Amino acid sequence: MDFEFETAENLKIGDAELTELLTQVYVEGGFTEAEHAKNLFEPSAVRGRGSLIGVREKRTSELAGVIILVPPDSKARRLAKENEVEMQLLGVKSKYRGHGLGKQLVAQTVAMATSDGRSKMVLWTQQTMVSAQRLYESFGFAQINNFEQNGRKFFVYALNL
Repeated sequence: MDFEFETAENLKIGDAELTELLTQVYVEGGFTEAEHAKNLFEPSAVRGRGSLIGVREKRTSELAGVIILVPPDSKARRLAKENEVEMQLLGVKSKYRGHGLGKQLVAQTVAMATSDGRSKMVLWTQQTMVSAQRLYESFGFAQINNFEQNGRKFFVYALNL
């Protein structure tokens, strides 16, 4: 399979396909309750978090994955401090996993934050998202904290840029 990345400058991700991807990854994956996802994954709210990066399968043009780089001035920022950014909502559809898309999305996000002169990137992931934790650790992210929300345990990771 061949893939093509879309950045904020050339983004053509439709509302329905964005919602469908996030629902498949997070709700069908068992990480988010369907009722909670309605507000959490509302397309304008997702886009309003920061810079959205997407990846498509070239042959079908299907949206295969997304990630968001949340800047320090975003209302969606939850844990990052001044001059720090957050990585949010990394998601790759199950049928496209195993092609390195998550790794490429994280790499692009880290590169964007570095080129913007940010000092640190922060993210949180659920305790059950073991493959995501391995991915983050492969980039040098280290677990710095944890918290519980809605009965789920989250690990907080950070990477000095």
